[in-house]
Amino acid sequence: MRTPIITIFVVCVLVIGLALAFYDYRKHGVRTERIDFSKSDEDTLKRTKESGDEEFQKENYSGAIQKYKRALDMWPRDAHLYNDLGAAYYRLGLQRMDPPMAEDEFNFGVEVDARYEDARPLEMVKEKLAETKSGIMTAVVNEEADEKKIKAHALSLGHYVHIEKETIEDGGIEYWLTIVTGGTKEAFLKAEEEYLRAINIKSVKDDNGRRYSTYPSVSRNLGALYFRMGRRKDAVAQWRRALQLEPNSDDSTELRTLIEEYK
Repeated sequence: MRTPIITIFVVCVLVIGLALAFYDYRKHGVRTERIDFSKSDEDTLKRTKESGDEEFQKENYSGAIQKYKRALDMWPRDAHLYNDLGAAYYRLGLQRMDPPMAEDEFNFGVEVDARYEDARPLEMVKEKLAETKSGIMTAVVNEEADEKKIKAHALSLGHYVHIEKETIEDGGIEYWLTIVTGGTKEAFLKAEEEYLRAINIKSVKDDNGRRYSTYPSVSRNLGALYFRMGRRKDAVAQWRRALQLEPNSDDSTELRTLIEEYK
């Protein structure tokens, strides 16, 4: 009878171990510690990352992207590197605007206000898009039919389009269309992809399987990106998460101001 008892004991231990591992995964996600990473590998990774930082500081964002990608080839579970890579793509997108836009210029890019009575919304947008090879355009209209025509036209040209509705004082609705074009669009979409990878690594799940960032820096960065892409509700959600994680950070006052303005 001894062997069956031992077998049952071993099976019980394995079941308990698997249950604890599954709970840990649900709670914390995949662990990111380096296993069997030699000192030489660590040094090479550090130098490559620092080289990317140097290119970033020189505003050579394409060079920084290549360095960060090389570092990620060595260690593809580093959330900080994905955040750095996302930031490099984001800055590259601003740099590719014509004219380029500085990070602290929180405007709406090329503006088309077609809310007045005699406006020709689609023609106005077509004219500006013809002049905008790479960049951001914000068009505001007060008719759903105009919104749909502009969206269809922009998508037919391969541009990124996001629309948000805003209820005004008289009960009417304004449609805010953000159109991102050319190299700026390509860089912004890559930036979002890398930021989300960072969050996927550094996050927790609730009981419903929803994932929440535990990385305040990437939440702030993703919020700024979403703001540029016209996704202001998503931007506010990311900024709120950053404040939850770091309520007394250096930029907490600025984040609270942005949240209050665009909530």
